[in-house]
Amino acid sequence: MADEAGPGPHPPWMRGPGPGMGPMHHGPGLFGLMYHPDDRKLTPPEVQKIAEAFLLWNGNRTWKVTEVAADSDGKVKFAFATADGGVIARFTMDTKTGRIARVG
Repeated sequence: MADEAGPGPHPPWMRGPGPGMGPMHHGPGLFGLMYHPDDRKLTPPEVQKIAEAFLLWNGNRTWKVTEVAADSDGKVKFAFATADGGVIARFTMDTKTGRIARVG
């Protein structure tokens, strides 16, 4: 029996989109037991933890999560930066859905 909870190329919350799969959907397996509320009510510190977990999941222990702040659109802004503070890319995460969008 194959281990469905293995890391694969992306963590379960970053898979998709595929047939019937949105960017935050995942298939059955270990994480299939989790309840997904309609409003995740994510806070800036929680978004920072999620972004840091993404870096760790991908084996990146040198980049940092910076510029974490709520904006007026119900999203949290954050950036990935090098160890010396140089910004690599900026993103927003919707606090209700958890969807991530690159903004720069």
